[in-house]
Amino acid sequence: MKRRARTAHLRRIAQSGVALLEAMVAVLIFSLGVLGLIAILAGSIRATNDARYRAEAANLAQALLGAMWSTRAADLDTEFGAGGPQLVAGQSQVANLLPAIGSNLPIVDLSQPGLSTQSRRVVVTMFWQLPGEAGRHQPLITAQIGKNI
Repeated sequence: MKRRARTAHLRRIAQSGVALLEAMVAVLIFSLGVLGLIAILAGSIRATNDARYRAEAANLAQALLGAMWSTRAADLDTEFGAGGPQLVAGQSQVANLLPAIGSNLPIVDLSQPGLSTQSRRVVVTMFWQLPGEAGRHQPLITAQIGKNI
């Protein structure tokens, strides 16, 4: 009888601390799951910001193109060329809405011929860079301005 009691006592000693070890492993697994969720959340925030800046860039470029459509073809160079008042106004809007990088002002290329002698192919290039990114985004928006027939 003494021997059984002693064996049972030795088993209890060998088992002591197992519950604590199991609890620590469970906390570790739970912590890794929470860290994974935080990483997913950070990625979704980055994707949301990227989509927002893409939409802003497209809207600002479309606003510039809309202003070009409402300008006479003869005045395009003076209004939207380098230093033109409408281009400067568009660039100040961009500077306020898109995250700054070295030169984040849009570039408007009016030099390309259009489909007819009374039209031009216009390329508006926008720039922005998300915080923490090494490279910058640079979408091009192209339109035909003027009479295309």
